[in-house]
Amino acid sequence: MPRQPSAAEKPSETGRVNQKRRTRQAIVDAAIELMDQGLAPTVAQAAEAALVSRTTAYRYFPTQESLLLEIALHSDVEDIETIVNQPVDADGAAERALQVLHVFNRHVLAEEARFRNAIRVYQDLWLGASAAGDDAPVVREGRRTRWFETSLAPLRAPVGDAAVDRLIAALALLAGGEAIVVMRDVCRLGDDQAVAVTDWAARALVEATLAEVDGTRA
Repeated sequence: MPRQPSAAEKPSETGRVNQKRRTRQAIVDAAIELMDQGLAPTVAQAAEAALVSRTTAYRYFPTQESLLLEIALHSDVEDIETIVNQPVDADGAAERALQVLHVFNRHVLAEEARFRNAIRVYQDLWLGASAAGDDAPVVREGRRTRWFETSLAPLRAPVGDAAVDRLIAALALLAGGEAIVVMRDVCRLGDDQAVAVTDWAARALVEATLAEVDGTRA
């Protein structure tokens, strides 16, 4: 149920908060539509498309980079969150992680322009920080590692933390925009081939990890 305003909240204050949320969402939605048309939208372009003043839009997104990052993170991955949040035991943990990787890479291919734009922004931010002598900025939530950590958690007891942590890092290499860029640009694979290769490689990593444990026990 929607949260009701507390006694301390005046109706006018709640209304302003809701209006700000709607305005911000309108800017994001407009930017997504522009990106779907093949553009890397600026804040000004998104503001115009959303019928919002530039001054207002810049309050929410001070730079184009911040807007593009929001678009990338805005991508609908609710189905993956649903998969990850379902109960799983040690027997199903590996398959759960492989399912997450498969579904996520399909998302990336379906929204390839957005993920490529996100990669460009991440690199620009890193290069800018490096040129200025600053520490690399933390600009990513790290969703894929969180998904794999949650999915593989039941394996920590039988397999061990070190093996699971290594597997999470290895699977992260095969999931997301960077992996798909390699499959598409370097290997020149089509969508189905790209997913088939990342699925195969991920399964090989899982099987190798489990085989090491079985070998130790033997």
